[in-house]
Amino acid sequence: MSISGRTHPDACPGALQLHQAADGLLARVRTPGGLLSAGQLRELAACASELGSGVIELTSRANLQVRALRDPGAFAERIAAAGLLPSPTHERVRNIVASPLVDRELIIDLDRALCARPQLAELPGRFLFAIGETGLAADVALVEERLLLAGRETALPGTVELMLEAAEAFLRLRSAEWRISELGPARVAAELGTELGAARRGSPPSTELGPHQALIPLGRLSPRQLLALAEAAEEVRLTPWRTVVLPRVPEDAGFITDPNSPWAGVTACTGRPGCAKSLADVQTDAARWVHERHTDRPVHWAGCDRLCGLPPGPVIQMVATPGGYEERQK
Repeated sequence: MSISGRTHPDACPGALQLHQAADGLLARVRTPGGLLSAGQLRELAACASELGSGVIELTSRANLQVRALRDPGAFAERIAAAGLLPSPTHERVRNIVASPLVDRELIIDLDRALCARPQLAELPGRFLFAIGETGLAADVALVEERLLLAGRETALPGTVELMLEAAEAFLRLRSAEWRISELGPARVAAELGTELGAARRGSPPSTELGPHQALIPLGRLSPRQLLALAEAAEEVRLTPWRTVVLPRVPEDAGFITDPNSPWAGVTACTGRPGCAKSLADVQTDAARWVHERHTDRPVHWAGCDRLCGLPPGPVIQMVATPGGYEERQK
């Protein structure tokens, strides 16, 4: 359906508005900038074990998903007590990604200011804020002290105030659009009294695996791994590249620190049995394939043509079809 013909609101899941997946109810917990304290990690681990299936997923926006929840009310109460639900009205719009190099206080300032503006609770759940180079197609970004709109530079300084003003301008102008790229960044720029410059040509910081940054294979975590992270640091940062940054990577917890590991650059969607639309158990198939990997290029495994979780940039796509996997180039 065309954008102009949309008849339904954005249905991105949150911690209160859950998604009915094939394996049960799924909650998506926003973690602005990927910041999580040790206490929050422990509570999420406990919730996944006691209220869900024990499967936790790290998304391409550095949020966490807890699968197969049996008691949504108890889950909401527990994560709220852990500080993971500061604004029930804004919980689906706290979509903030950040480079690991960004000052944590700037992330916290943006999150608090976003939650303090009642009208911004109306933002679609797909609307994305970014701070620093992330490589993601953010609606509003602050990069090198400049404000960007859908990847286009403006003459405006990059401040928290202007980022939120841009989001408010989008809300005033939108009809059925979910993203600034759909509405047209020039319209938002004009509403802010500025013009667009060139498209940003920057690239995200490299994923430098090692003693302080580890890859989470296929973005899937266990409660035991969350507890290992909580023991290793008072605070960690999750990244959009499905890595975790912390002072010391715990050993023997299944995290990848070798940049030459065959797991590096391999991503996958949920697949079966969690997704009813998937044609294959892509997590199992990708894990089997990775030990025979024959390419250095990034590879994304997908259970259908929706290509959920597809990373930006050139990537080989292994897409499940009724007749098996089809290799495609992006």
